[in-house]
Amino acid sequence: MKRWYYLIVAVAFIAGGIISIAIAQPDNVTIDNKYPKKIKTPVILSHKLHVDKGVACTECHHTWKKEEAPAPKKCAECHKADDKGTTGLKNAYHSNCIDCHKELKSAGKPTGPTVKCSECHTSK
Repeated sequence: MKRWYYLIVAVAFIAGGIISIAIAQPDNVTIDNKYPKKIKTPVILSHKLHVDKGVACTECHHTWKKEEAPAPKKCAECHKADDKGTTGLKNAYHSNCIDCHKELKSAGKPTGPTVKCSECHTSK
């Protein structure tokens, strides 16, 4: 009988943890990095929309392991704003976001912006 009790308590704690993580996510995330020569406006990303569409956390937060850290790192912690290479911050964002949207579009699935800068970077 005690085993069942402990199992039920453990399941309740795990479920509570998962629910609290899901509830704690912001609806929108503003991506506003400190680039050396900033010429575009920040991007407002609908985090909720991506989660609701079933995008896995690791699609964007590719090195995050939930069991090791309660929240993912900011992209700029690894991808540097002044790095103009493929792993630089700007190219990492563009590659990850645009490539994913283009894949969805080519598969005939609904998707967000794929081409125009102004579709993500709104006017100042």
